[in-house]
Amino acid sequence: MAFAQTPTLVQHVSGSNTRSFSLGSPYCYYQILPNPTTAGNSIIVGFTFNGTVQPTVSDDKGDNYTVAENFYGSASAQSAALAASFGVAAGARKISVCFPSSPGGGGAYTAVMASEFSNVTTVDGTGVGANSTGTLVAAGNMAPSATGDVAYQIVFSTSIAQSAFVAGSQSNIDWNLLSADLKDGFGAQYGVDSSTMTINPTMSMGTSDSFVTAAILLKAGAVGGVPSGMRIVHLQHQGFCGVSTCGSAFSTPAKLQFPSTGNLIVALGGGGNPLCKISAVSDTNGNTWEQAGSTYSYSGGGYDTVQTYYAANATTAPSLGLTMTFTNGNCDWDMQLYDVTGAAASPFDKASGATGDQTSTSGTLTVPYSIAPASAGELIFTNNVWDYNTASGLVSNIGSTCTPTAQVACSDAVIFSGEPISGPEPVDQNNGWGHAFSTSASAITFTWQQLSTSLAAGPWASMAAAFKPGSVGPPPAPPTQLQPAVQ
Repeated sequence: MAFAQTPTLVQHVSGSNTRSFSLGSPYCYYQILPNPTTAGNSIIVGFTFNGTVQPTVSDDKGDNYTVAENFYGSASAQSAALAASFGVAAGARKISVCFPSSPGGGGAYTAVMASEFSNVTTVDGTGVGANSTGTLVAAGNMAPSATGDVAYQIVFSTSIAQSAFVAGSQSNIDWNLLSADLKDGFGAQYGVDSSTMTINPTMSMGTSDSFVTAAILLKAGAVGGVPSGMRIVHLQHQGFCGVSTCGSAFSTPAKLQFPSTGNLIVALGGGGNPLCKISAVSDTNGNTWEQAGSTYSYSGGGYDTVQTYYAANATTAPSLGLTMTFTNGNCDWDMQLYDVTGAAASPFDKASGATGDQTSTSGTLTVPYSIAPASAGELIFTNNVWDYNTASGLVSNIGSTCTPTAQVACSDAVIFSGEPISGPEPVDQNNGWGHAFSTSASAITFTWQQLSTSLAAGPWASMAAAFKPGSVGPPPAPPTQLQPAVQ
């Protein structure tokens, strides 16, 4: 059912789990939205952490957040929480989930996701949570006060792995997967409820496991808006935990899920230690995947390697399954999966890259290549994988401020306070990940900012790939849930 003020998903991001790495002062996990927010919209933040410390949430525009549900599962010693901010300022990107001390006795086990919606005004009633075991994930009963509420549910599979997430199938609501991070066992769904009947938000996991889940209801109202044109709708930070980080190789081919609704999917990948590469990508909708440009690999040190794959004119789905085939599963690899709407049917323009060895630093690394897009408005993805240091930002010759009107040099790298300055780390591997929108056909250069001003990066590999926009049309409608095909 459609409503005059139907809540609409604007963007969503999901970050990897810190696993056994504890947080250090000020005990924060910093999540980054792919796009600057639109004024008047709402941001919903879902997160999991070990233990019972009390969280606070904020962003870089000073918006006020309320923790609407913080459920502690005593059987798993893990919490699931949801926070929300309404009528947010334009341009917010950096979301800080902070604690008075590091969660958990032996590790943080923290992961954060965030969603931006239009036409959402406030929390409706109180949230619910549950800690149980099985494949059916039920959060608890809630009663909407009016039709058109958004139901929002997160789940964490406490073995930190899953074979699949499946959106719910309940009367009066069309559920859509938001997140489905199988490697970290972190999933979420949302749906617009067409009734005021009591609902128990329920989704499924492919493998029976202990889980902790939380859910809230959100009231609808005419606020905010949805940007038009080419933009990122979903971003999933996907870590592949290899021998150096987790003590064992990951399985290849690797099965993933990527909830998506746009017409272009970009897989921006990189890693090493030891050398490994992606050799093939496929998905459950039969899209054609191609490599953008070359593989850039430094033949020494940690064998730093970067690659970009993409599916053009893609048939996407909230239940889309991916298969990534690697040359081996021994390495520490990270991938940013971008779901893009508004791209051209044949979007790939060009790619460029380089490798090198930084022997000294004052806190930056400017890569010695540029990329000249065919025109203004192209979306350029870029990354940098290095042996040492941590990426803290991205600037370029076309600008350094990621704003709604000038989305240039936008860093997408997620970090947490207290993480070791050099990897391997389960959250983005300390490497640089980002994107930019071209303002002209002039060549674009990139400079990565580093947390340490004295620790040289050593061997590194970097690349950038540019994609063309399609014709500007109306904002996309909310997706229709399809049945998952992940095995």
